[in-house]
Amino acid sequence: MELSPRSEKASRKRKQRTLLSCNTCRKRKLKCDRESPCNRCLASGHANTCAYGREFRPGSVTAREEPEKSSVSITSNALEQSSIARNKNQVNVLNQDRQDIVQTLETRVASLEAQLLAFSNAASQTSQTSTTEQSNIPGCEGEGSWTGLFKSRGYRTFAYGATSPVTIIANFPELHPFMKQVYPGSVLERLHDDIKKLEDRTRSKGACSGVLKITHLRSLFPDRATIDVLVTQYLETFETTYHILHIPSFYSSYEALWTSSPGSDSDFEAVVLAILACVLCTSTHEDTRQHPNGSAFRTKAIIWLKACEAWLKRHSNKRRTLASLQVRCLRLLALKTTCFKTKELYQEIQAHVAFMRTAGMHLDPSIRRGRCTIFEAEMRRRLWATTLEFEVQASIDRGLPSVLSNLDYTCAPPRNIDDYELKVDLERLPDSKPISTSTDTSFLYCAAQTSALRIKLCTLANSVSKDLELPEILQYEQEIRAALAALPKWTTPRAFQAWTHLDLILRQYLAILHTKIALRPRLAIDATQRYSVLTCLEASVAMIDEHTNMMAFRNYTLTCTRSDYYRAALLLCHIAYHASLNNDSFILQLITTFDASIEKALSIIEERSIRPGRGNHQYWIVSAACSLARSKRDPENADELRKQAAGRVSRLLYKILSLQDDVGEEYFATEVVLEPLQHGDGAVLANPTPPADAMTTETLSLEGFDFANTSGWMLDDFWFFNDLPPLEFAA
Repeated sequence: MELSPRSEKASRKRKQRTLLSCNTCRKRKLKCDRESPCNRCLASGHANTCAYGREFRPGSVTAREEPEKSSVSITSNALEQSSIARNKNQVNVLNQDRQDIVQTLETRVASLEAQLLAFSNAASQTSQTSTTEQSNIPGCEGEGSWTGLFKSRGYRTFAYGATSPVTIIANFPELHPFMKQVYPGSVLERLHDDIKKLEDRTRSKGACSGVLKITHLRSLFPDRATIDVLVTQYLETFETTYHILHIPSFYSSYEALWTSSPGSDSDFEAVVLAILACVLCTSTHEDTRQHPNGSAFRTKAIIWLKACEAWLKRHSNKRRTLASLQVRCLRLLALKTTCFKTKELYQEIQAHVAFMRTAGMHLDPSIRRGRCTIFEAEMRRRLWATTLEFEVQASIDRGLPSVLSNLDYTCAPPRNIDDYELKVDLERLPDSKPISTSTDTSFLYCAAQTSALRIKLCTLANSVSKDLELPEILQYEQEIRAALAALPKWTTPRAFQAWTHLDLILRQYLAILHTKIALRPRLAIDATQRYSVLTCLEASVAMIDEHTNMMAFRNYTLTCTRSDYYRAALLLCHIAYHASLNNDSFILQLITTFDASIEKALSIIEERSIRPGRGNHQYWIVSAACSLARSKRDPENADELRKQAAGRVSRLLYKILSLQDDVGEEYFATEVVLEPLQHGDGAVLANPTPPADAMTTETLSLEGFDFANTSGWMLDDFWFFNDLPPLEFAA
């Protein structure tokens, strides 16, 4: 029966448009890409339920190309038969959909594998081309590849090389997703946000503050009793390694300081203030009061640091004194202990090296015979030896070659003598004592014996053009072990820190030399890699134990100035994780020392974080790496171990929040300004421009350009290396 025009019109109204989206996207009212399965279902994990209505199936020609019929002659019997047929075929359609989904997934997997293979081949060709081009560049021979990482993006990047502890994280790719899984939504995240908000609120209160003006450095001194304690602690810790001061002359000036008027001896006031800034965060105390941006001790030490920087800026470079050089060295130590300008520490040390070179400190003072006293010459050697140690360790921590490897310096090491033997009016320098005898300069004297080897290894390990081969690694390892065996066994308590420091600056190279082989990806460990893993494990445990022993004597100097324990902790976690991953029974048997050593390392890093109130991120990284390694060994308790990773750091942040103290004006100071003093005190005048009525020909003296009275114009102050025969120097 033909449908009437009216019925045909009603039929058109009831007709639904073709369904193109899958059932899931249609229900969720989301855009569908009409694949089978669609990408949204794949991303949400519902690929097995992705299906289309019976009006449309991907790949069906009828659904896309069949034209609509405007008028159809359909009987009621035909409509019923069509409906029954569709119901009967529904099960077949669903089964066919599942088969299509499986076939589509297999096709896409094969396509992705082909693309990955093509990408790998292209990368290999690019690498070969790059190597070929690089081989044509002088100094870039070899097949080495740079091992390191970049932090941040664009022009804000920070580069860390092979010897930097941070680089171990780049070889631990499983750590990042583990931290991303633990941190979001945890108590640790909320505490971190609370501390950040507290810091922002505190900063907003002191938005108008910024400059702290003082008339003299002594106005920042604490009480005499506090200074006595801190100075004594400095002389018993820092001064036993980096010997910057001359102790007899220091005590003489220290006693005279308290009988003089403030500002009368600004040089020595600057030295004392730099010592206080250096040692404050390492002082022995139970609980450190905290501020939003660090501990209260750190806030005070930074103010002292900025005051010393203001004094250095005002100090004339033409009238350089021993005190100014000592303050520069002490300032670098204070930057380490306070975690201040951490990202710029390497640049600060390199700038200090350049400054010392311009002063000729890298040349032995013996060439200045007649122009330099015996006392001055020996103090110059001590300051250069200290600068050398600063530079080598900063290069290792940053993962960059040491600039000293290309520097032709001739300055001899200081003599192995005590300070009481070195007098200001000395006419002949005493001979060095045997290395077995502990003196005030034993650390610098012994460190100089291995400085050439350590500088060379730092440069080779951080080379961007060549990797060390296994025979070279074994040869250098043998030299390091020989140097460790040759260290003297001093028995005096004062020499304990010096010996520990000497052992650490050598032992760290055992881990550095083998780190690259130990961390390389592996399916099955070979004999070479096993030896490197064992060497790294041995060196890491030993370094953590030495730092623990120092803390047992309440000596936190090396804890606040070095990062051996951070490197060791990350290596232990990496070794333990991959030993469990590869089911290496031999290494797993040795990992019994892992738990004890990693707990010691966590205690050291926690102490390092709580004292300046900074560096919590290192504690978080090691805590996460520890839990990751343990969860691989004990998968049944993986959830509990993940909670422990954030729980350790949360307890530390809770402690920091509980110790919060009110901040003073010093907290908001971003700069310290030394106001001008009276003329004749070496400071800049408050009003250097004379009044207009005083501008007469008598006052307009051109003394600076007077040829007769200025030795600079006559080259009287110039002297040359070949003017006098060099003074013979015996080490």
